[in-house]
Amino acid sequence: MSRPGPMAQAAAAAQACAQCGACQAVCPLYRATRQEEVSARGKLRLIGALSKGLLSPGRDLAKALDVCLLCGRCSQKCPNQTPATQAQRAAREVLAPLAGRLSAQALFVDDVLADKTRLEALAKAGRWLWPADAGLNLRLPGLEGLEKLPRPAARFFLQDAPKIIHGPKGRPTVAFFVGCLANYLRPELARQVVTLLARRFTVVIPPDQGCCGLMAHGAGHAAAARALAQAGMRAFAGADLVVTACASCAHAIASAWPELLDGPAAEQAQALAGRVAEVSGVLAEAGGVSAADPGRVAALHVPCHQSVGLADGPSPGRLLAAAGVELAAMDGHDQCCGGGGLFSLRRPDLSRAVFAPRRQALADSGARVLATSCSGCFVQWRRGLPAEVAVLHPVELLR
Repeated sequence: MSRPGPMAQAAAAAQACAQCGACQAVCPLYRATRQEEVSARGKLRLIGALSKGLLSPGRDLAKALDVCLLCGRCSQKCPNQTPATQAQRAAREVLAPLAGRLSAQALFVDDVLADKTRLEALAKAGRWLWPADAGLNLRLPGLEGLEKLPRPAARFFLQDAPKIIHGPKGRPTVAFFVGCLANYLRPELARQVVTLLARRFTVVIPPDQGCCGLMAHGAGHAAAARALAQAGMRAFAGADLVVTACASCAHAIASAWPELLDGPAAEQAQALAGRVAEVSGVLAEAGGVSAADPGRVAALHVPCHQSVGLADGPSPGRLLAAAGVELAAMDGHDQCCGGGGLFSLRRPDLSRAVFAPRRQALADSGARVLATSCSGCFVQWRRGLPAEVAVLHPVELLR
């Protein structure tokens, strides 16, 4: 049986909301602004009014519902178990066509992100067009700090990656989901993941894999997200365990793919959801890791999609502690950094407001290295910190 349409899903969540306001206590945007309309309760009121015909679909409404990081904390905290995060995604799907087929977001998500050939072409062009300094970025809201990100690699990881690397005899096999950031901008991260995994497992790297689709899903571009989920299932459906170096990619495979697909495909995606993990937990369980530089002090940021989406918050810290990495105490280490996929580009003012206390907490910790296990969080921290502060994945602190 097919699932309800997006408006029906959003309306059901709005009706389930008891308007208690418990979501406000954990909403990073409400903490930063103290404005009711940015909380889940406020947006569910808008969705409820839309579903009853009291509000007309329009760009102002779409803009209001766009003010959400989709961190999932509201749904996790809700005593009524209201699926507020899913409701906001569904409402965005209803309202996304209002932006127009030729909007910058639609062109990027539908025509580039969902097409691996075009995405690779953009990454290749980006290598030569990448800004060398902040001159232009400082004049374009949302692009501040872009020049601090790694330039697209001369050779993408998947261009040279073997299909299989045989590990120790008798050990299990894992499939490596690379993700966009590690493939195009940070192939050294992908190589480090494979090196650590291959000492403990046989590693399969499907060459036809692409984007996880989470950005498209969160933006309400369901057709593009569904196409990416279908392609991902073709590449990974038979895997015993899918391992990725990005908590958001793992969350997409575990949660978004089953939501996006119907019928037997949804059943297969749900089965795969129980066989996906961010690499930190896999290596922590396998053991045998050690610090690459025992004297290096790092602060750890646990992404929302690790702690909330995967319910796997302790794994990165457990991995680094087992390796003997010295961790500096950082206040709010598991709080949202304000990245939120396209959110930092669309609402840079609010993104910076959420990030500001995280940046101050890192400064107060005294650490000159920030470790995080999410590609989106890596981008947010890298753009928001001085260039001399290193931003790494936890596995890059290991050998």
